[in-house]
Amino acid sequence: MKRQNLHCHTNFDDGADSPETMVRAAEKAGLASVGISLHCPIPGEEAWCCAPSDEGTFIEEMHRLRELYAGRLEVWCGLEYDLDAARRSVPPYDYIIGSCHMLSEIPFDYDPDTAAHLIAYHGGAAYTARMYYEKLSTLAEYPEVAIVGHFDLPTKFNERMPLYDTASKAYRDAAFAAMDKLNAAGKIFEINAGAMCRGWRTSPYPSEELLRHLKSVGGRICISSDAHCAAHIDYAFDQCEKLALSCGFTEIWQFDGRDFQPAPIIE
Repeated sequence: MKRQNLHCHTNFDDGADSPETMVRAAEKAGLASVGISLHCPIPGEEAWCCAPSDEGTFIEEMHRLRELYAGRLEVWCGLEYDLDAARRSVPPYDYIIGSCHMLSEIPFDYDPDTAAHLIAYHGGAAYTARMYYEKLSTLAEYPEVAIVGHFDLPTKFNERMPLYDTASKAYRDAAFAAMDKLNAAGKIFEINAGAMCRGWRTSPYPSEELLRHLKSVGGRICISSDAHCAAHIDYAFDQCEKLALSCGFTEIWQFDGRDFQPAPIIE
């Protein structure tokens, strides 16, 4: 199986390196293809999202890199579309990842204290989790979104600061309901190592329990590192593949320039 990473960020949003540096790292790591997924512009969130004035420049740069690396590495231009974005329509991208980073303009994944404040603001972890999963599940209504990003993002800090009781019935019911709705809409779920890259988790999103549930309902997966720097371009892919196999998955879904196709996971 040739590896592919479709979830990477650059200095056009909150990443550290340029698109060309990321693409060069992908080639060096032996990836068959790489996609840079721009954080969609969100008013007031310019610290981690692309500025609207830079979006066209980003697309032009990705097209330049596609031509430059033709025959060596497939390069795709992607978008991470957030449910808090002001617009629904998007410029032409090769693929779109759908995600939800905030409730009431408070981010889940900035730091543990902000995550705790978000829970307090919404009156408790169970209610906050339900709100998150209900909001995330609306991605089922977006046919242009192919991939659901970091499905259980609110648990980013749980290993150090257990904010959410993921074993509770309330949490599990909310998560399973969202997963079932998104899966029924044909969405692909990424196994995402982003929080591992940044030292917050020792295992990827979604959790093993959620992945086993996804397998039981016939769901599809892809693997990404959610890299924000070149050094993490293929971070923890071995661990993600082993987790997928242990949950019963035998294939992942990879983008071929037009659609997603299955590829076997090889140990």
